[in-house]
Amino acid sequence: MSELPDLGEIKAGPKRKAAFLSMLVPLVQAENARIQSDRNWLFAVSTRVNPLRDDEKARLARLCDAYGVTCEPGQVSRELLSRVNTIPLEMVVIQAVEESGWGTSRIARESNNLFGMRCFSAGCGIAQNGTSRRFQVFDSVRDGVRAYLHNLNTHRAYAQLRQERMVLATSGRSISAERLIGKLHNYSTSPNYQQQLLSLLRTNGDLIRDHGIDDPFAAGSPA
Repeated sequence: MSELPDLGEIKAGPKRKAAFLSMLVPLVQAENARIQSDRNWLFAVSTRVNPLRDDEKARLARLCDAYGVTCEPGQVSRELLSRVNTIPLEMVVIQAVEESGWGTSRIARESNNLFGMRCFSAGCGIAQNGTSRRFQVFDSVRDGVRAYLHNLNTHRAYAQLRQERMVLATSGRSISAERLIGKLHNYSTSPNYQQQLLSLLRTNGDLIRDHGIDDPFAAGSPA
């Protein structure tokens, strides 16, 4: 999927929702699967007795760099593990719904940016009509999904979200969309943002899960 389909041509309601979810859910699952694969590898090498090979040290260094973590050579840190983790499918999709109007907003259609991700350098991205705000532009919807997940997993604004996720993971509890939505204090300036997301989740959670696929990697090979 290189570009967002024109969902505005589909009548608002069940058919538009189905088209949006059929497009987005597999992409989110595939990106989460890619992250989970890296996480599984980190756990495997962190618990192994034998020292890391040179190629493994290089892979670890790449992950540390990608996630903005200062790592000791050959060591898997707690901070890295707190960042290399998935985001619940329902939360990702619900934010896309809220930020893009089920994929129909101009910003979403013209930039493959379903999550309202801003950019701040002069002339960057795409301008919002009537304001000085500018938004990131992506070559594909999947690139936008990847950037959104990376933002939540690395930006200091979402440290509380990552902390909550780590606490849930280490205690063996479910990492639910509801719990992480409660930590999205810094995503939007709207005073009712989290309640809006939770309301959308209650209405559409089952529908989102129904559009999931058994093999997330079938959604396309990672770029």
